[in-house]
Amino acid sequence: MRSKALLLAAALAGCASGEAPTRPDLGPLAAEARFAAAGERAVAAWWRAFGDADLEALVVRALRENPDLAVAAARVREARATVQALDADLLPRLDAQLALASRRISNQTGQNFPGLPRRSDVGSAGIQLSWEIDLWGRAADRAQAALADAESTAFRAAAAEVALAASVTRAWFAVRLAREDLVCLRGDFASRLADMDLVTRRSQAGLVDDDALAAARLAAAQAKAAELDASRRLAAAENALRVLVALAPGATLPGSLPAESGEPAVARQPDFGPGLPSDLLLARPDLRAAARALDASLAREGAARADFYPRLLLVGDAGWAADPASNLGRSGSGFWNLTPSLTLPVFEGARNAAGLEAARSRVDLAAAEWRQAVLGAFREVDDALVDLRDIATQEDLARRVLDAVASRLANAESRLKAGLADRLEVEAARRDLLLARRTFAGYAWERRQAAVRLAAATGGGFPFPNGK
Repeated sequence: MRSKALLLAAALAGCASGEAPTRPDLGPLAAEARFAAAGERAVAAWWRAFGDADLEALVVRALRENPDLAVAAARVREARATVQALDADLLPRLDAQLALASRRISNQTGQNFPGLPRRSDVGSAGIQLSWEIDLWGRAADRAQAALADAESTAFRAAAAEVALAASVTRAWFAVRLAREDLVCLRGDFASRLADMDLVTRRSQAGLVDDDALAAARLAAAQAKAAELDASRRLAAAENALRVLVALAPGATLPGSLPAESGEPAVARQPDFGPGLPSDLLLARPDLRAAARALDASLAREGAARADFYPRLLLVGDAGWAADPASNLGRSGSGFWNLTPSLTLPVFEGARNAAGLEAARSRVDLAAAEWRQAVLGAFREVDDALVDLRDIATQEDLARRVLDAVASRLANAESRLKAGLADRLEVEAARRDLLLARRTFAGYAWERRQAAVRLAAATGGGFPFPNGK
């Protein structure tokens, strides 16, 4: 009989044949990667490297108040509780029981036999044991899958912190650029109004024709429309930032519009690098989350394989029972019972085979997602490095143009004072300076945006010093 049971178990286990999948090795892929530049990656609290106190306050508030992080933290707690629940499946379950069963038999049912009391009061007290012995690692694999899921969830929460800090920084930089744009376009409109006023007076004096006056009015109207567009873009950028830092609509944001004259104010440019390609797999919490999600799928595949094997269950109880209940604990009232059972799957409509195939498919899916995430991470890092290199050149050129146009405006104003130039020439030079200032500010802030993208793409300083 024993040999037949073993043969049956072996036959059923054959349904779970095939080599168990393993985690793919992405080390060679990381070893082949080459970045466009070198340098140390950003450290924790990397946003401080921009030297912007307002930015630091905004990021701190967002990390404290943003609802998305609260959701992520709740999911981490839920996943950790699931781990504890599945770990308990590896241990026996022991319950205490206390019962009293009172019964009185009717004389009219034929169950009242002579010599037996019609009334009974059976009391019992004891313990109940239930334990599925994990012979094939089914429960252990499920517990390992839950642990991997919990760690993946924690890594995703860390990735949400990195993404939020980057989003707040980029949104703040977008606000500062939008403010610069608005100031420059307001200055452009004021210059166009000055032109229109001068041309109007010349037209009234008969010095210019109506076409010149119409052109001046058109230019002023177009400048006003551009100013209104800039005001709308600033409002949208500020609202986007308020959402990220959990502020109500219309709440005051730090800072103010920059001065209408002088140098455009930009944040300090940090010197972030990519680090080593081989370190990126551990530096980015989202990649570690994807890796642990794959580990969870591998563990569940092991549990699905174990479903083909027999289950050994021990059920028992022990204690005291007596009628009447007052005799509980007396000599002869004790009892015990132990029932081991072995369950072998014989016919389950291919349910186990389908479950194993689904588990293996999820392993393939998780492996592909992990590889895709790694490849995407390398691309993000290299894209940011290329942007930093090229935009630095554009910023330098824009700076040279800005300096040249500022010199031209100074010369025009000097000639105006000497009576060698008219007001229209000065206003044209002023508008050129405003355009050059907008161009320079655009490149400067875009370069700092690229630094933010690089900091986030290299892990945002993960692992954090507080161990989260």
